[in-house]
Amino acid sequence: MCKAEIIDPEKRYCSFKELYNLKLAINNVNGSKIDIVTNEFSFDDERRIYILTGPNRGGKTIFTQAVGLCMLLAQWGVYIPASEAVISPCDNIYTHFPADENDTVDLGRLGEESKRLSEIFESASTKSLLLLNESLATTNVSEGLFIAKDVVKAMRYLGTRAIFNTHMHELARDIDELNSSEGTSKTASLITGVNNGKRSFKVILAPPQGVSYAKDIADKYGVTYDKIKEKIDSTI
Repeated sequence: MCKAEIIDPEKRYCSFKELYNLKLAINNVNGSKIDIVTNEFSFDDERRIYILTGPNRGGKTIFTQAVGLCMLLAQWGVYIPASEAVISPCDNIYTHFPADENDTVDLGRLGEESKRLSEIFESASTKSLLLLNESLATTNVSEGLFIAKDVVKAMRYLGTRAIFNTHMHELARDIDELNSSEGTSKTASLITGVNNGKRSFKVILAPPQGVSYAKDIADKYGVTYDKIKEKIDSTI
């Protein structure tokens, strides 16, 4: 734990060393046995919007939550789960996580998600932090990607800090296109890693690895052709 150093909000800068999600530590105190993996992370002039991709249960949501929790606690003057931290305070932290199905009856899931995104942009500013978790995943890939690109371009134009946690690897592959749009917040691809077929829960700057992750998941749950064929043959 550490006390964050607070610097000028205008810099829109943040840096964390050995960052982790406080929820995991609380679970350990309550009896769980979780091997907590820490990460280094920063927002700066070179990277202010991150497209975060990785395998299912690879730590994307846990990491996204960790950043938001650290920012919130730091601005309350509370010690945070990291060994070092320097932050430019944000005026608001906006989250866009999947809604309960009961809240999407009138508009449908895509309509409800789009409405919430629109409301965020009505009040977010250059000094805000946006945390999007699997946003726009409730429609088909081409439609979701079309809207997601516009959302990222809007975040660039606004100049905000953001993490967009998504399974749309195509979005992360189009970093150059996104960075060619008008705006000051540069976009980068961030991934949660896999080492020797196991999730490392380490977050690194790298291009999306969609194909290898899909294979990893298929191998784990036995839904490759060879493994399914083996099961079928064993029952004959």
